Amino acid sequence: MIINRNMAAANILNKMNSNAKTSAKSMERISSGMRINQAADDAAGTAISEKMRSQIRGLQQAQKNIQEGISFIQTAENGLAKIADPNLHRLRQLAVQAGNDTLSSGDRQAIQNEVNQIISNIDDIADSTKYNGINLLNVPDKVQEYKGNQPSNKSDIVFIIDKTGSMGDDIAMVGANIQDFAAALNSKDIDIQLGLVTYGDSVPSEGGDPIRSLPMTADINKFEQSIKTIQVGGGGGGYMGAESGLEGLNEAMNYSFRSDASKQFVLITDAKVHDDNTDLDGGDGQSIYDIEDIAARVKNQDIKLTVVGPIDGNVDAQLQRLSDPTGGAYLNIRGDFSSQLEVLANEIINDSSSENVDLQIQIGANTGEVYGIDLSDARTESLGINNLKIDPWSEAQKAISKLDDAIQQVSSERAKYGAYENSLGHLQNSAAVNAENLTAAESRIRDTDMAKEIMILTKANILNQASQAMMAQVNKQPQSILELLK
Repeated sequence: MIINRNMAAANILNKMNSNAKTSAKSMERISSGMRINQAADDAAGTAISEKMRSQIRGLQQAQKNIQEGISFIQTAENGLAKIADPNLHRLRQLAVQAGNDTLSSGDRQAIQNEVNQIISNIDDIADSTKYNGINLLNVPDKVQEYKGNQPSNKSDIVFIIDKTGSMGDDIAMVGANIQDFAAALNSKDIDIQLGLVTYGDSVPSEGGDPIRSLPMTADINKFEQSIKTIQVGGGGGGYMGAESGLEGLNEAMNYSFRSDASKQFVLITDAKVHDDNTDLDGGDGQSIYDIEDIAARVKNQDIKLTVVGPIDGNVDAQLQRLSDPTGGAYLNIRGDFSSQLEVLANEIINDSSSENVDLQIQIGANTGEVYGIDLSDARTESLGINNLKIDPWSEAQKAISKLDDAIQQVSSERAKYGAYENSLGHLQNSAAVNAENLTAAESRIRDTDMAKEIMILTKANILNQASQAMMAQVNKQPQSILELLK
């Protein structure tokens, strides 16, 4: 027996300190509601969570941007509405009245005076309709010049689709929305051709599903059928086949693109790409299909690569290594697919526009996720009625025709703004859903499971109390030495 060192007490002290740390950490998590309060709590989780927080805040701000854009558009449309009714309708009514040859010259002059006043009113409305100091209806200087690819009214778009087992629903959504996607581009007089590359989960060189590509086509119905007849394979999730994902992109670069067309790749997948050296050895120990290498080659061919993939803070970080260097967007594959394709169509429209867009609205959290708005010129000179005459009778007849054209022009502009507003409404809903999904994902990483932490705290407190009781007992043991001295 020894009294110089009480090893039992030392052991209990070590356990007490460990339990105290556990108890303190649990109390910190319970009081803050956060599982990760400092990077040391979960280094990888902190990095992933911070990236998600950045995206969430970006999407929340994007929703505010879209709301402001809708208000902007509503202001412009209301200005056009005031120009149309009563002003243009009253002008046409006066022109019809002046077309009656029973009027005297004095009557016509009275009518002309009212016409002149209404024309002045229209110009006043066009000049005074503003939003945050921006003139909306008198063709202001370009608010912001879009920095995109070289403008072209032609666009060659290649869809590169992962057809592994988990992609069935997503492929069906592409097929269901491809007509609307094409219609959005055609409505802007963009001549599009579509190509399709599909790949499976297994390695083609080892007898797996081969990479397949279809010739470019301008026949949207034919392309839609090609999408709908894709045979989804087995597997899915985790990683693409070792060669399949990046080799699919490599295959897409073999298309013969039109020299005067903008070029766009759309990679649709729900899994990472496999970019290590496994099965990719070119003979020198180096991967022949490397993410950065493929991205650089795509960029060097002036191709913008948009990836439609999952948002989980892991797969998206890797796939964005493909899209970011090319200036392409990263869209959420689990979002509203119609809205995602609408965002993509809008980007292609911006890239293919022969004129600069008057205004850009940031509708997403990432570079390039913008929505272009063309402003209107509703001044009487633009409407062709600035020198409207109703005397003599022949001028009144011409005035009716000019006013019909002016009313049609204003109605078309109002319809354009209505389409803008509806489109932005869909994009706002998509941003809200994306932010909600990201918030849920970030919560699973960062937030405390309160029931679990209370259980851990209770256990640690009980152990602490037991340790204190045992410490009291073990400290009495050296006193037994005194019995030997009696």
